[in-house]
Amino acid sequence: MFVLMLENRSYDNLFGWSDLRGWTPDGVPTQADGLVGKAQFGNVDTNGHVRPIAPGAQYRLGFDPGHEFSDTLVQMCGPTNAQAYLAQAVKDAANLQNGQYPPLAKSANDLGFACSLALYGYDVPTGMRGFTPDQLPVLNFLAQQFAVCDRWFASMPGPTWPNRFFALAGTSWGLDHSPSNGTTIAASLFDGSKFGNGSDSLLTRLTPSEWLVAHGDLPQSWSLRGVDAHPGRFLHHVELMNTLQSGRLGDTCFIFIEPTYSPIDSFRGGESMHPCGDVRKGEALVEQMYNAILASPYWEESILLIVFDEHGGFFDHVIPDRDHVPDMPLLKRTPPTALTKNGFRFDRYGFRVPAIVVSPYVKQATIDHAFHDHLAIAATLAKIAGRTHPPLLDTERFAIATDLSPLLTLTQPRKASEMHPCPHALPIASAAAPTINSGAAAFNTLNWPVRNTYGGA
Repeated sequence: MFVLMLENRSYDNLFGWSDLRGWTPDGVPTQADGLVGKAQFGNVDTNGHVRPIAPGAQYRLGFDPGHEFSDTLVQMCGPTNAQAYLAQAVKDAANLQNGQYPPLAKSANDLGFACSLALYGYDVPTGMRGFTPDQLPVLNFLAQQFAVCDRWFASMPGPTWPNRFFALAGTSWGLDHSPSNGTTIAASLFDGSKFGNGSDSLLTRLTPSEWLVAHGDLPQSWSLRGVDAHPGRFLHHVELMNTLQSGRLGDTCFIFIEPTYSPIDSFRGGESMHPCGDVRKGEALVEQMYNAILASPYWEESILLIVFDEHGGFFDHVIPDRDHVPDMPLLKRTPPTALTKNGFRFDRYGFRVPAIVVSPYVKQATIDHAFHDHLAIAATLAKIAGRTHPPLLDTERFAIATDLSPLLTLTQPRKASEMHPCPHALPIASAAAPTINSGAAAFNTLNWPVRNTYGGA
């Protein structure tokens, strides 16, 4: 199982204007839940102006839409329901009263995306635009050739780090924000530099020979406690592709692929599809990884999940209410700490994120309407690797997680020689440097060792 986790995009931001059509896994004609064919949505900004959702997004923004916990609260609840938190949003200082999340917005037009952009003084109309399919040829090709999930939600309504922890450990250990300062790091991590207890993530539950992390610059998964005992399991992208080509994966059953983030320049040079970088670099990485797996001896036994960690502050019209997401185990209220500084009870999912499932056992143009969140990664791995007893993870969220096996409906694999060639990512132009942000500061806290010792570039 390969998982390529990219950054900070909502489903509607990437696929809302794609008009994806196909069949459910059961063969019923259907259409993905995007923006085409619906009345135009719009959100009110801080001045009371309605800002419409429109196509034609910029490949690289000169700003980073807010997506910390407090930003997402404003976006999810809308400026009316989140009125008490508007002044605190920019500093991510929303301390939930009695641990209670405000009521969610009643409709997509009541969401607070335009308000959130305006609170930062950003270009609201630009931030409210989504991509058209011709702008993202690689992702749209794969969505049409394999399966797209239109009900995949971030595991919590907030930023990258806690959502990536949910993907690899089924929990964030209470972290509800980007750990961007020394006080948070020292107070929240067991040994001052690592999360977890050393035996509670996929990378520590599996044996070292069963997993690999392929990375560009700084692998965020290095922050998991216990993984530093196995630095040889962290490979650069080029090393992974060479290993695939030569058929030397051995016992490996789980490969987690992290993009180049480039936090040193606020993600400007990264390929993670972060809004401060150019999305075409992310498309090029997706194209590269897909073609490497397709050309490898592992194609006919592979599943590649391309998924985004969180919505990045971009509009999505599907509100994660009880009509769209299941209930989850409710945690008891705890006072704010350096780890859970907003008093969040982890009783809400985040917004939808794009997710594509690529496998020779997936029918072309499959559209999956089933609910998933990042726990589906561990649930799917447990099923295909036969790691169900004891459970691969111990968290309550893992116990209710869905898996992706219903999408593998073909009894015979689609041959690599019969696949249509993947289009190339569009060429990239230069742009001005974006503003520094707390997410970059979080990545810059990683104590990543010397590159020529542990791989990387």
